[in-house]
Amino acid sequence: MTPREDLTYIKVGLAILETLDPNEELTREELDLLTWRFEQLVEHGYEVEDAMDMARAKHVDLELARCLTTKRGCPSAVAARILL
Repeated sequence: MTPREDLTYIKVGLAILETLDPNEELTREELDLLTWRFEQLVEHGYEVEDAMDMARAKHVDLELARCLTTKRGCPSAVAARILL
């Protein structure tokens, strides 16, 4: 892993930790899924805060989120408002 990749994973981890509810217990699998969804959204142009909100929102269709920004050219902030 390169230093840049290490830094990216640290940022992902910190973003997730900041948004976790201390009263909510997540399994390792749930945390892995949340991390994966977050990474996918950031890779498709969503801002960190929007990506975290969307990753946690179970009703948000990840494929639609990707499509809105990549295929439809929708600004990520607008797409997040639509999906949330």
